[in-house]
Amino acid sequence: MPDNQREVLRQKALAEIALLDTPPEREFDVLAKLAQRMLGTGMSSITLIAPERQWFKARCGPLAPETARAQAFCPVVVETEAPLTVADARHDPRFAESPFVTGAPNIRYYAGVPVRVQGPDGGLVTIGTLCVLDQQPREPTATDLEVLEELASVAEALIEARAVALRAAKATEEHRLTVERLERERRQFKQAERMADMGSYRYDIEKQITAWSDGVFAIHELPVSGGVPNSELMNYFPEPDRTTFVAAVLRTLDTGEPFEMDADFVTAKGNARRVRCSCEIELAKGKPVALIGLIQDITERHDLEQRLRHQARTDDLTQLANRAEFHRVLDARLREARAADGEVAVLLIDLDGFKGVNDVLGHAAGDAVLRRVADRLRASCDDGCLPARLGGDEFAVVMSADLDRVGLDRKVRRLLHDLEIVVEGHGQIARVTGTIGIAWSSAASQDRDVLLRQADSALYDAKRSRKGTAQTYQVVADHRHVS
Repeated sequence: MPDNQREVLRQKALAEIALLDTPPEREFDVLAKLAQRMLGTGMSSITLIAPERQWFKARCGPLAPETARAQAFCPVVVETEAPLTVADARHDPRFAESPFVTGAPNIRYYAGVPVRVQGPDGGLVTIGTLCVLDQQPREPTATDLEVLEELASVAEALIEARAVALRAAKATEEHRLTVERLERERRQFKQAERMADMGSYRYDIEKQITAWSDGVFAIHELPVSGGVPNSELMNYFPEPDRTTFVAAVLRTLDTGEPFEMDADFVTAKGNARRVRCSCEIELAKGKPVALIGLIQDITERHDLEQRLRHQARTDDLTQLANRAEFHRVLDARLREARAADGEVAVLLIDLDGFKGVNDVLGHAAGDAVLRRVADRLRASCDDGCLPARLGGDEFAVVMSADLDRVGLDRKVRRLLHDLEIVVEGHGQIARVTGTIGIAWSSAASQDRDVLLRQADSALYDAKRSRKGTAQTYQVVADHRHVS
């Protein structure tokens, strides 16, 4: 391996053990002192080699805490990755001019061995030395390096133990932080559940057991301590939403496609709710192991939407359908009629004498008349009919699709009778009747605008003929005919 790569690897290993520039530690100090005593030298050190300096983790004798790396002895051991002995540095060309020889600490004798650690790639990397030094020259003995190598093995074990302890402490701290983060996220999720009226669930496919978050228990109005009522889960969904929900779950199990749906819901305390449910597959090693999802109480939102929808479709004074809703329903009935080759009948109703009520008895009396008309229209209409107020004193009815012309004739006669209203107040009497124009969609080619124009034409023909009556629009031989 090139020297520059070896140096990069060495500095990376040194950084990973986090030993450089750490406070003194008794175990390393004792080891350095033991080397000094066993070899009888004036100085000793455990040295780590940084890029520009050598730093002593432990030292005995007149050694500075760190020195420059250039012209020092220990870097040679690290770079060659081999033991080094120097009997008299003054006569060694590598060190004779070294400031550590010509000046303090006046080194003459040096003996050092590599200190290695396990590197990032698993191999051993030399990061420093264990060495002894003396101000007097001496001939190295065979046992000098053996002693140092044995003591270096102890130093390496100390470094490894310290690194393991640091890694364990780091892992412990990371675990603590992870636990804190998870607990914080759990609290935040519970807060989010409460704020959103939401909860999560998990259904274990193999065990056929469901687990709920606290939010789901709250939606069901059940105590968390009671556990999940696994055998009763579907009972909270009334029909037809129960069947729809089960079918959606089975489809998800079969296809893996998630779903989301809104459903009616009844809590354990019998309270009606509206909930939104989502569901998807949880995979482990590519196999389905669970169904997971959310359930949210959307009752308030649903009720608000229903109220807003009702307001958008309803006449405020009479609580009948308004013009927009009348047109929406009529369009739907015409589509059904086209598909089934059927017919739709429409009644347009105009009140006669209504202006006199407002003029003689006041607008409050007029509003009361409009409400009475609405009540009588509702009473005369079965489930298939839709009565509506188009505006002012104009009303309309989309008749039931299964009503034939004979049945419609009977209903219209009864309705004309019901629309005869006498109003009294302030010594005054006013009379209101209704005139009705009738049109069938077959004569209008199932076109809404044409159908309403025909009903309107029949209405005004009836008014011109006699107020308080009804006429039906007919087409005979390409000419309009009202009867």
